[in-house]
Amino acid sequence: MPSLKTELNFWLKKFNVKPSKDLGQCFLVAENALQKIVAAARIKPGDRVLEIGGGTGILTERLLAKGASVLAVEKDSRLALVLHERFDQERKIGRLKIIQADFLDLAFPETLEKQGFQSRGYKVVANLPYQITSPAIERILERDFLPSLAVLTIQKEVAERICAGPGDLSSLAVLVQACTEKCTLAGQFPPANFYPRPEVDSALLVLTNITYPEGIDIKALRQVIRAGFAQKRKKLKKNLQGVFGQKIIEKIWKNLKLPENIRAQELPVDQWIVLTAALFVSKY
Repeated sequence: MPSLKTELNFWLKKFNVKPSKDLGQCFLVAENALQKIVAAARIKPGDRVLEIGGGTGILTERLLAKGASVLAVEKDSRLALVLHERFDQERKIGRLKIIQADFLDLAFPETLEKQGFQSRGYKVVANLPYQITSPAIERILERDFLPSLAVLTIQKEVAERICAGPGDLSSLAVLVQACTEKCTLAGQFPPANFYPRPEVDSALLVLTNITYPEGIDIKALRQVIRAGFAQKRKKLKKNLQGVFGQKIIEKIWKNLKLPENIRAQELPVDQWIVLTAALFVSKY
């Protein structure tokens, strides 16, 4: 059985593809890492999977083998041709749909709905290019069309920040943790697991039971998060006063008994939800 590196080189050579730094193309070539990704995705026959960045189909093949129906979004037109040739039979029977597009420009969730996907009825599995990690995750979580599970290979440092606790929170961490029951680093992948080798380690980020906080509109939550993190050196209270007004924020701070000097990165995620409810649900 050929190695993943040999398999990758076959397809790259056949279609005269040289990995693009501009597109952040680093292809997974480690069997143990691939197995961890597939295991974390917990694929069952009939599952619908959105794969962002199909590449040459190394992961796509495993998802299909587990019985999933896959929608692969691939920005590189050359790699989209690889996927079309490699999975011709799967395309013909409707198990695989390939869209050549930048996920960040894709009509989302309209494109998925046209393919029969339903909110909370699909999974996202992706080896994300490092440079689109934050906007891709935000796009998935902000459009009121949530997956039930997301399994993402991303830069290790970013994965750690996403799963960080109070004191080290970022705006993305608050959004992700507010929308998922569990945020887990399920594996670490060194540069040698990829071709070409990236300069940093990667990690497998698994988000389980993805759902919105009860009674909270996601747009309202995002507005509060963005305002709160607008200037990290400023106190959270000051940042929010600039958007929602001093009188309202003063009253909320008193009612919720929040610390006067707390900064955005220090406020626990559950308190962000309470704060949003106070601003948009309760009448102050």
